[in-house]
Amino acid sequence: TEALQQYNTALDIIERPLMSGMNTVGELFGAGKMFLPQVVKTARTMKRAVAFLQPYIEAEKTPGESAYAGKVLIATVKGDVHDIGKSIVAVVLRCNNYEVIDLGVMVPAETLIEAAIKEDVDVVAVSGLITPSLEEMTVVASEMEKAGLKIPLLIGGATTSKIHTAVKIAPNYSGPVIYSKDASVNTQIVVQLTNPDTYASFTAEIADEYKQLREKQKAKTNLLSYEEAQKRKPNLF
Repeated sequence: TEALQQYNTALDIIERPLMSGMNTVGELFGAGKMFLPQVVKTARTMKRAVAFLQPYIEAEKTPGESAYAGKVLIATVKGDVHDIGKSIVAVVLRCNNYEVIDLGVMVPAETLIEAAIKEDVDVVAVSGLITPSLEEMTVVASEMEKAGLKIPLLIGGATTSKIHTAVKIAPNYSGPVIYSKDASVNTQIVVQLTNPDTYASFTAEIADEYKQLREKQKAKTNLLSYEEAQKRKPNLF
């Protein structure tokens, strides 16, 4: 209740101090300075705080703000039982007037695609907290391509990164593939993707950025090792 007096709205509390705290936890986890049980405990605290704030968020909405913004399908990929980031993303999206279809955890690519088609969603968002999830996200992208979909695919979770998304996942899908580092950024991305006025320019900008990342990565990969460079050193004398 003290935070409600310090911030303009309940949603501000979620998107500023709470998300800032979760982002710090994510960075510490990624750096190996915090372990999974601590992350899970933090996420549970976050979820309790959001649940407490939810009635205030609803009360603060005006009739105009309750307009339907779009539909997002969200899931943790097959092989991963963690719903930490996914649940927070779902809450923040709902607070911003998006209908969220949460398929839960351990969701196979085929189930995700069937639901995306059936529900006619605007965006598909997948999450993962463990390393094997990265490969499963590639499978999701490939299967979406096989199904002929063009729905934007959002990638998120503790093990994901922009470079991995650009190099390993995006090439498997001709629709937009976009990395999101946290729930607040995710909402900003979804807003761009569900706005007809910004969709084309935003997705083109992301595609160009990821293409450049792939080219830089390829250039690094093509660099010779020190030993190989020594072997190829020209004999000038």
